[in-house]
Amino acid sequence: MDLVNDPQIWTLLGVFSAMMFAALGISTRYTVSTLRAEIRAVDAKHDGRADVLAARTDALAAQMAAGFAAVDARFVGVDTRFDALEQRFDDKIDGVKTQLDAKIDGVKTQLDAKIDGLETRLDAKIDGLETRLDAKIDGVEARLDAKIDHVAEVVGIRIDSVDHRLGAVEDDLKIVKAHLLRHPAA
Repeated sequence: MDLVNDPQIWTLLGVFSAMMFAALGISTRYTVSTLRAEIRAVDAKHDGRADVLAARTDALAAQMAAGFAAVDARFVGVDTRFDALEQRFDDKIDGVKTQLDAKIDGVKTQLDAKIDGLETRLDAKIDGLETRLDAKIDGVEARLDAKIDHVAEVVGIRIDSVDHRLGAVEDDLKIVKAHLLRHPAA
């Protein structure tokens, strides 16, 4: 019996080769499908984190805008109070001056001196209030700058973390690709 020319052996070899190529094709297709699904999952996760980061940045910007608006509203209120106070003082001084001019001309010199003294003290008090207000504004600005710097640092760290993770995923994909190119039958 000649084993090399036996048709049954060649048929078995052909069937076995066809089965091996089919198994290789199925496993390759399954591996490629799995890799594609994993890549899509990584992309979806990255997109979700980018959306969350954008939402947090928008919320922070809205908070900062609301804070600035509140500070502006307070300054408007302080300006209104100062204007009203100045108007009241002006009205009182004018009223006292008119009455004193009408009643006693001789006391006018004394009252003018007293009014000048009051104006000087009032100016000093207003200057003191202005200095304190400027100091408070500087404090608020310093705290706000510190908060903005902190938020920017946290956002930078989070972006660096996302970049690092994406770099690691990219490196893993390169390794898998290189492995697949070196061992296409595996």
